[in-house]
Amino acid sequence: MDSMSSSPSTTQPDSPAVASPWEDVNAEGLREAAAEAGHTLDAEQLAAIEAIAAKHPRGVYLHGAVGRGKSWLADRVLAQITGPTKRLHVHGFLKELQHHMAVEQLPLPEAVAALIGDARFLLLDEFHVHDIADAIMLRRTLVTLLEGDTALLMTSNYPPERLLPNPSFHDAVLPAIEAIQENLETVHLGGEHDYRVQSEHTGGFASGRWNVGEAPSQGHDVVQVPLSPTRALSALAAGDGTLRVHWDELCYGNVSVGDYLTLASDFERFELLGVPNPQFMDPEPFQRLAYLLDVLVDADRPLIVWAATERAAFATAMRRPRDVERLTSRLQLLQEG
Repeated sequence: MDSMSSSPSTTQPDSPAVASPWEDVNAEGLREAAAEAGHTLDAEQLAAIEAIAAKHPRGVYLHGAVGRGKSWLADRVLAQITGPTKRLHVHGFLKELQHHMAVEQLPLPEAVAALIGDARFLLLDEFHVHDIADAIMLRRTLVTLLEGDTALLMTSNYPPERLLPNPSFHDAVLPAIEAIQENLETVHLGGEHDYRVQSEHTGGFASGRWNVGEAPSQGHDVVQVPLSPTRALSALAAGDGTLRVHWDELCYGNVSVGDYLTLASDFERFELLGVPNPQFMDPEPFQRLAYLLDVLVDADRPLIVWAATERAAFATAMRRPRDVERLTSRLQLLQEG
C-alpha cells in the first residue's frame, strides 16, 4: 500500500498593519498652525494639544467650555490627516444618517457605512444630546461606529458623563457614554476664557452684524422658498445668494434643524428681521435660534440681524434654551450695528 504523504505546510506572512491616521498628528504642527493664524495659545490649550497628539488606537473625545478653541483645534488636526477624512457637525451627522435610513431604507450598520464612505478619519463636531429621540439614535450609531475601524475625533461642551443629564432620560444615553469612555481618550480643554469675544470679525459668520431697531424696508413681495416637496418658507427676499426672512417665519414657524441645514447649503448670506426681546420669547423659538446659530456658524454664513434689544439680553432671559452659553458666545462673533 502506498504510504500517504502530506505537502509541507506553508505559513502565510502576516499582512502589514495599517497605520492609524492618528500617526499623522503631531503637536509641533498644531502649535505652528496656531502661530501662523496669529493665535497665542494658553497653558490649557497647549496641554490639550499634547494630549491630542499622543497616539490613540481609536480616537479622542475633546470637551471644554464654549469659545475655548475646540473646533479650531479639531479642524487643524483634520488638516494633518493624509488619507480620506470627513467632517460633520452633529446636526449634519444626524440629518445625513436619517436620510440614509428613511429615504434609502438602509439598516443602521449600512447607513453608518454609507455616511462614512471611504473616510479613514471622522470629525464629529459639537456633540451633544438633549432629547430622548436623539439619545436612542446616537447610542446605536456610536456603538456601530466604534465597532468599525474609522478613527474618530469628537468635540463637545460636555464631558461624556454629562450628556443628557436629565435624570429621567440619562439611562437612554448610557450605552453611548460607555462606548465613548471605553474606546476614546477623553481630553479636557480646560479654562473658561471665551476667545470668541476677541474675534476680529474678518469673514464668514463673524462678518455679520447685530442691529438694534427696525430693518430698512426693501418693498419686495413675499417669496416662497421650498423646504421640502410639501413645505415652503415665506421669505422677504431670496436672490443673489441672500435669504432675507422674518423671525416669525424662520424661528417661530414649523422649521427644523434639517431645514436650517438645507437653507445654509442653498444661501450664502442671511438677514433675520424682527427678532423680539428674549424676555418674551417662547422656549421653542428660542431653541430654534440656538440651532440656527449652530448651523450658520458651522457653515460660516454671514448673518445680519435686526432685533428689539441688545445681544446681552439673551444671557439673562428667563426662559433660556439649552446650551445658552454657546448661543451667547456665538452672538459675540457678530459686529455691533
